[in-house]
Amino acid sequence: MILASGSPRRLELLERIGLVPIVLRSGVPEAPNRGETPRDYTRRLACEKAEEVAARVDDELEPEPGFDALPDWVIAADTVVVFDDEVLEKPADGAQAYDMLTRLSGRWHTVVTSFCWHGRHDAVTRVRTVQADVCFRELDDDFIRRYIQTREPMDKAGGYGIQRVGATLVREIRGSYFCVVGLPVCEVVEELVRLGGLRDYPFL
Repeated sequence: MILASGSPRRLELLERIGLVPIVLRSGVPEAPNRGETPRDYTRRLACEKAEEVAARVDDELEPEPGFDALPDWVIAADTVVVFDDEVLEKPADGAQAYDMLTRLSGRWHTVVTSFCWHGRHDAVTRVRTVQADVCFRELDDDFIRRYIQTREPMDKAGGYGIQRVGATLVREIRGSYFCVVGLPVCEVVEELVRLGGLRDYPFL
């Protein structure tokens, strides 16, 4: 399969469950349309990313050693944090990360992740959305500033990553932990099995 994302977290999650995708990053710009809901926004982006990468595969990739053809299935995903009906994406700089983390301190927010499976040869597309609610503990100013200095917030929606130091921010989760990380692996595998793209899984 092909992962249409440069996210090391999504790659790691797929590798942990025995899938080894070829990575080809999407060039689709991440900007919501006017009036677009977070759910619709992430679903649109996931589909656009998968289809954009699928159209480039034959020109930009060569089959892996031992394989006669390139993979058929492309997966893409998009994750946003939603707080007070506002979408919080990746912070542009430390000041924006500080603003996001200050607002989320001691409060609940929602993480929305949509993913899309796209079959290159039959043009089958399946998109699914998963969300989780996350509560932060109260964060003091010194902690926020030191956390930003780790650089961990800078490439993550909402300015934090739950799988490393950012785990110490999170008091409670209601819903899928992997949705918060950026790829709900249960649903990802479930959909590909339904599409007929995974046989003899788990692999022995």
